[in-house]
Amino acid sequence: MIVPMTLNGSGIRDICRVLRVSINTVLKTIREKAACVNEPVVPARVTELQVDEMWSFVGRKENQCWLWYGWDAARRKVVCWQLGRRTDATCKRLLEKLKGSLVMRYCTDELESYQKFLPPARHWIGKDATQSIERNNLNFRTHLKRLQRDTICFSKVEDMHYAVTKLYIDHLNAGQHLL
Repeated sequence: MIVPMTLNGSGIRDICRVLRVSINTVLKTIREKAACVNEPVVPARVTELQVDEMWSFVGRKENQCWLWYGWDAARRKVVCWQLGRRTDATCKRLLEKLKGSLVMRYCTDELESYQKFLPPARHWIGKDATQSIERNNLNFRTHLKRLQRDTICFSKVEDMHYAVTKLYIDHLNAGQHLL
């Protein structure tokens, strides 16, 4: 029950209270389950990949940790993802994961990093081309309490932030409906 509760907006202390287990048990379980999950398999070809970044933080608001990811709206899957700062370096790390894939069209917002690294002939910029990923951002924020903007629940350490994000993306890509 620990993982489904985590993926449905329950914080660590909420889970401890409801299931009557220790914080260490909850943290250990989340880390172990995340270790068993693989990164998404990048398809050989993607017709349209929407790419966006979503703000969060670890420990305190000054320690920003952005979730960058590529969303294939046709398959309804996260193709690749990366946690990091909102910098060119993080954008490059995300795009490096797409190296073996032929992406016919990238759809992004106006962030300069995308314009620097994506081929102009296959890069579309604008809100009309990113509606699906923006809607998916709302799902992330709804289901993961630590990604909500106005909450007292947040990740205190980076490995837990990574583990919960990894579990959620795996769950989303498996097509499983949240409980």
